[in-house]
Amino acid sequence: MIEGIAGAVALGVTGALGVATDRTANKRKKAFKERYGTFEGFRSQVDEEKIQRVRREKGNVSAIKVVRENYPYVSLAFAKRYVEELPS
Repeated sequence: MIEGIAGAVALGVTGALGVATDRTANKRKKAFKERYGTFEGFRSQVDEEKIQRVRREKGNVSAIKVVRENYPYVSLAFAKRYVEELPS
C-alpha cells in the first residue's frame, strides 16, 4: 500500500515538474522573441570579442556559460550554436 502511494506521489511530482518546465521554456522563448526577434538579432547584440576570448582561454563550455549568464533569455541550444559558429 505504501509503495502504491509513493508511486502516485512520484508520478504527481514528475507531472508537475514537466508542466513547470514547459511553462519556463515557453516564457524564455517569448522573452527571447520580444528582445531579439531572431537568432540573427541576438547575434548582433552579443559582445563577440568577449565570448571569443573566453572560448580561447577556457573552452566552449565556459563560453556557453558566459553567453547564458549575460543573455538569460537565450536557450542552451542557441548559446551553443552561437559559440560554435564563432570564427576561430
